[in-house]
Amino acid sequence: MPVMHVLLEGDNAWPDLRNKPEDQVIHLQNAIEVTALEGGMASGRTSVAFRFELPDGRSVIAETSLALFLNAARAFKIRYPNG
Repeated sequence: MPVMHVLLEGDNAWPDLRNKPEDQVIHLQNAIEVTALEGGMASGRTSVAFRFELPDGRSVIAETSLALFLNAARAFKIRYPNG
């Protein structure tokens, strides 16, 4: 079962990254692709996958359940109603 940690306050959300060398943190600001995968979960439920292209040409795919993704979106909408 995937786990998603929803951090509603983005400022200083990851203080552990502050002390990491610059070459160990990749801050992507280019396009992010997202798709839904019907039956993507072991349970047969829908999952959501994000694709990130790293500067060195490698790709990262991060996947979570659609339910967790929607719960995160609801939490952000409540926290930032004018978002």
